[in-house]
Amino acid sequence: MLTTTPRLGPKLTAGLAQAISLLSLTAGELAARLAVEATGNPALRLVPPAEGSWRPLFDPEGVAAPSGSLIAHVLAQIAAMRLGPRPLAIALALAEGLEPTGWLGPTPAAVTRACGVAEAEVLAVLARLQRIEPAGLFARSLAECLRLQVEAAGDLTPAVGAVLDHLALLAHGDLAAIARQTGRPEAELTQAARLIRGLNPKPGLVFEGPMPPPLPADLLAQRAPGGWEAVANPAMFSVEVVAGRGDATAAAGIGRAVDQRQRIAAMVGTLLVRHQAGWLEDGDPAPLTTQALADMAGLHVATVNRLLRGVSIRTPRGTLTLRALATRPIRSDGPAAETVKQRLAELLRRAGEARPSDAHLAAQLQAEGLPVARRTVAKYRAALGSRI
Repeated sequence: MLTTTPRLGPKLTAGLAQAISLLSLTAGELAARLAVEATGNPALRLVPPAEGSWRPLFDPEGVAAPSGSLIAHVLAQIAAMRLGPRPLAIALALAEGLEPTGWLGPTPAAVTRACGVAEAEVLAVLARLQRIEPAGLFARSLAECLRLQVEAAGDLTPAVGAVLDHLALLAHGDLAAIARQTGRPEAELTQAARLIRGLNPKPGLVFEGPMPPPLPADLLAQRAPGGWEAVANPAMFSVEVVAGRGDATAAAGIGRAVDQRQRIAAMVGTLLVRHQAGWLEDGDPAPLTTQALADMAGLHVATVNRLLRGVSIRTPRGTLTLRALATRPIRSDGPAAETVKQRLAELLRRAGEARPSDAHLAAQLQAEGLPVARRTVAKYRAALGSRI
């Protein structure tokens, strides 16, 4: 178990500040940020992982995308655009976020934050990627996916636009309501609705090849003579300085920041896996506040929160963000919230159609040594509703 004895944190140097700024980035986002940095500094080079199947799309040696896959098609189309280095890095960051449906997973704002560029740059590149065939790729919503398809076909009439602006009403077949709200004749809207229903809402699924492998975890949880520890994943990429090109001093600073990010992540990850040793060995998770973790690590709680969001770890119980290992207690002397949620889910599944009351479930949890208020049961039950 962790103690919460505070100790003096490290002095916030420029290098440490840069490392901290990288903590909230996932592996893919970090690769995107460094790729953009490298476009302006030839002294900085991304090195593909020594082992593992994942290679960032920003790997300068190229990516062997599965033949016939959506990503192989998109990468070929991006190559044909002959973008400059910086727009290319942004395009690849957007491509990294493609879902199997062909939709864009992360928001442009998230890609902007990851790449460290202006959002206008991301939106400009996204507009170009949305012209890739088949139309509808890189859409951010169903309406945008369908709009891209009718625009490409030259079918975006006022009636079609009106229906696309009211897809919720179309889903209920209420063309009369669309007519009332838009002033368009219902006969026009009926024809537009027929055209829209013939479109493909998931254009990425026309490709049969597999998607690229998932991103690797930043850290690996492993047993050691002194207990559990978190170590850097050798399947992650690294950076190196290319002598005689660009700003070697700035590139070296970025390299140190990446290394320091990894050291901070491994230190906090080790504290967490040792605290959760029982859970890793099929027991219950132990409650832990981020403040207690920050005190133990000698870091500011804001720094710890950044790290918990961005850094992932592969454990015997799956690949998780570090946030999942810092489970909050329901109250200072109470059980871990995740323990209660897991047990509540089991009780609800077992009850089936009976649907016991919140009060009954609270009493049952109390009898099992998990004291929790009825209103807390109601909150967790609502959150579990879609999964039970």
